[in-house]
Amino acid sequence: MLRPRAARRGRPPRALVALAVLAAAVTGVAGCASAGEPVGAGRTAPASAPSRLWPQAAPAPSPSGPQHDGETATKVPGVPPVPSGDIRKVDAYALVKAEVAANRKSVTGADALDDTTAAKVASSCSAARRTNCPMREPVYSDLTGDGHDDLIVGIEMEDHFLSLRAYTLVNGEPTRVLSTVAQPSSIEVAGRDLIVWEPWTTPHYALRSVYTWNAQSHYMDFRRYEIRRAEAPASSGTQHEREGHR
Repeated sequence: MLRPRAARRGRPPRALVALAVLAAAVTGVAGCASAGEPVGAGRTAPASAPSRLWPQAAPAPSPSGPQHDGETATKVPGVPPVPSGDIRKVDAYALVKAEVAANRKSVTGADALDDTTAAKVASSCSAARRTNCPMREPVYSDLTGDGHDDLIVGIEMEDHFLSLRAYTLVNGEPTRVLSTVAQPSSIEVAGRDLIVWEPWTTPHYALRSVYTWNAQSHYMDFRRYEIRRAEAPASSGTQHEREGHR
């Protein structure tokens, strides 16, 4: 049986091939290379450790905006449990009103709403009455991956921010598993990710923040944010592109 030509002739060991290549490279560096021979690229700059600029300058202070570290699931007080495990059986407007009423004195943090918005929630939000209600239409999606829908709520605040909250049922009890504030151009759900798009200071770019369900902490963790180019909308564009350019 015939063997491949390279196998019949015998291939040189890899070490010899490497030495031959190295010798050719050295020859190219030492003198003018003939046509077809490798040419040296010159001396390689020595590697060095990072050098810190302006080491005497004081570091910038920590951000004063909303922080996500250490947030945990919070049971909503004043809302009866749901034995069926179907969060759609919960009156979303009554749930938010109960939560706002229980945290009426909160001026910072996840529970905070400005006075005008909190008053509107208390007086104008119900399943039967939504005139002047700052709540957006409730949205349902399985954020936890357990096969059951969870509740996503957006509350329009007076300063043009949106209080974004998500709720699930823990042993039948309505429990908040996300609360953050944003100025979104659009919001998306992808699997167990809640994605918030916000305008960026640079034209044609947007800030993309991702919140993901954490099965260990039982909370929607702030996973990452990144600045992405926002392409011009097209008829077949994504939802965030269409909504972000209205």
